[in-house]
Amino acid sequence: MKKLFFATVVMLLSFSAFAQNTSALLNDYIKVKDALVNGDGKTAAQAVNALHQSLKNEGSFAQKDALLKATDKLSKAGTIEKQRAAFNDVSTNMWQLVKKSDKVGHAIHYQYCPMKKHIG
Repeated sequence: MKKLFFATVVMLLSFSAFAQNTSALLNDYIKVKDALVNGDGKTAAQAVNALHQSLKNEGSFAQKDALLKATDKLSKAGTIEKQRAAFNDVSTNMWQLVKKSDKVGHAIHYQYCPMKKHIG
């Protein structure tokens, strides 16, 4: 019984710790988005590396592998156009994370470019 209780507490604490970091991951994501909107590939590369590292440091969650793969692909994109194209996968997976979380510290609005594919 003690082992079951301990395992449950560990699982809940892991979930709670991740839920608390959803806002931090979202802030890292927004830095990438802002750099891409401003056409600043260098800042976008730095921001995506920070996001990738934050993801690596997180515990397990449903979108972790997909986000790591997407941020890795984005970090390897050489031009602003390629960065913007690769950002779609990051956005798709980040949206799935955020819309399932009830621990985001501020309102999040879904936005998309009408000239690009809707990721809803």
